[in-house]
Amino acid sequence: MKQKDLRALLCLLLGFVLLLTACGTGAAGEAAEATETTEPAESAQEVLPEGAVAVGTVDELLAAIAPQAVIVLQPGEYNLSAAADYGTEDLRGFYRWELVYGGCGLVIENVPGLRLIGQGEVSILAQPRYAEVLTFRNCWDLSLENLTLGHTTEPGGCCAGVLNLADCDNVSVTGCRLFGCGSMGVTASDCHAVAVRESRIDSCSDGAVMAMSCRDLRLEDCELRDCGLSPDFPGGSLLFTERCVGVAFCNCVITGNRVNILLQNQRSSQVALLGCRVEDNRVLGSVFLLAGRSVTVDKCSFRLRQDERYYENANALFAQDVSGEDLISFDLDHMELARAEYAGPAEPEPAQGLVTVMPDGTTEVRVRTVDELLAAIAPDTCIVLEAGTYDLSSAADYGGRGSGFYSWEECFDGYSLCLHDINGLWIRGAGKEETLLSAAPRYAAVLGYRGCENVGLADLTAGHSEEPGYCAGNVLNFESCRGVSVENCGLFGCGVIGIYAWDSESMQIRDTEIYECSWEAASIDSCFDVRFDGCSIHDCDEGNDVIRLSGCTAFWNGEELRQGTHRFDHERCLN
Repeated sequence: MKQKDLRALLCLLLGFVLLLTACGTGAAGEAAEATETTEPAESAQEVLPEGAVAVGTVDELLAAIAPQAVIVLQPGEYNLSAAADYGTEDLRGFYRWELVYGGCGLVIENVPGLRLIGQGEVSILAQPRYAEVLTFRNCWDLSLENLTLGHTTEPGGCCAGVLNLADCDNVSVTGCRLFGCGSMGVTASDCHAVAVRESRIDSCSDGAVMAMSCRDLRLEDCELRDCGLSPDFPGGSLLFTERCVGVAFCNCVITGNRVNILLQNQRSSQVALLGCRVEDNRVLGSVFLLAGRSVTVDKCSFRLRQDERYYENANALFAQDVSGEDLISFDLDHMELARAEYAGPAEPEPAQGLVTVMPDGTTEVRVRTVDELLAAIAPDTCIVLEAGTYDLSSAADYGGRGSGFYSWEECFDGYSLCLHDINGLWIRGAGKEETLLSAAPRYAAVLGYRGCENVGLADLTAGHSEEPGYCAGNVLNFESCRGVSVENCGLFGCGVIGIYAWDSESMQIRDTEIYECSWEAASIDSCFDVRFDGCSIHDCDEGNDVIRLSGCTAFWNGEELRQGTHRFDHERCLN
């Protein structure tokens, strides 16, 4: 073969090899490109939490509700009113439909550990204007994340709120929007440890938050805007707390609202407005309306219009700084905005009296003040009152949330102390002539017991404080109690009835004087085994020195009393 022919053949082979290489490179490039486009698509899919259930419809959402359930809602609208079982009266698993005017509302109850997570844009909506969008009752360890909650768009106003929490503990709401149409963004009653974080409450017709008898409720890094904007019906109170302990609005933006009161506090303790920017609102009444308790304000900025005011009048209760000093308008106007930290409400102080553990395991606590008395209330405890007057109406938490064993129950002109669900509590004074237990409200019982066992009062006098006017409250109330002792006591008016007992049994009233009550000495209804021994009844209004019995068994110094009315002259039964 000639040299030039060999050269030509080599060039031909080389071209063929280059062609094959180019083809391989293109295929590999296409494969690589396909790989590059596939991998981002896979990474874009959100990884569900372990054990989570993904749902895409209302019926799937409802079917998935269960204890410890983690439910991930895929993007879209979930109209609760379109559920297949909407309006069914019976309990459906862990939820039910509660009848309201114009439709039904969803109630989720008795569910621990429920977690609802929105994936993308997720809206849970309700159509009836009188139904809360979501109601949770007796739920705990509840979490709502990345959800939008509100009513469907319909003509007319709304008469129900958005999120309603009742008897719930440890609730977390994060990254959510609660919007109107809805009268109130969050309503919480008898709840503990509720945290709303990085969320927005807007366009609600009445206000943003209403909390009643809660402990540790906080809004942190939230936006509260455009509530109560109707020119004809402005919102009431944007933030309302009643008989709570520890409510904080921390590092929030509060703007664009048109309300009568910005923050109203009714006898709640440890309420705080911290690090909040308050501007461009329309406040028709006053920024603060405080009854019974002040609120703490720190590191906030306020921008008010010229015709707006912080307080209702010069005699109003003022907000305070962290040191407890009153904040006048000048102080609030010149307060500088800064980020605040909130550690939660302070725990209640332990009983300050002298505490002794008795050989039988019970506890004796000696106290000198009303607050020490209340702090010592506990099962299997004997509280010994030193000589003096204990005006329950002067308690630091009077009208507040109370504790696990006592509550303040509202009456016409104040609050009445009621001990409940407690076993083995005795309250003993230094002597009937030395120790006085009193209350000021004329419509309140001095002391009430409900659902208690093995409880007693001894060596003290109880009655209403001397005030002008007629009295409409009793001295002692016992409801659904068992094993009650009242020994060596004086029970006096102003008080309608000295002892009122209902649905109770095994009651022993011994060596006790009942006098100057305006109606009856005692009224015993539907009780069993009630015994009066060595007692004296006298000087009740218009000679009505009576014990009235209805549907019960009762004895006076060992003699059984028939049903009806029995009149007494000191120790002597007249009929």
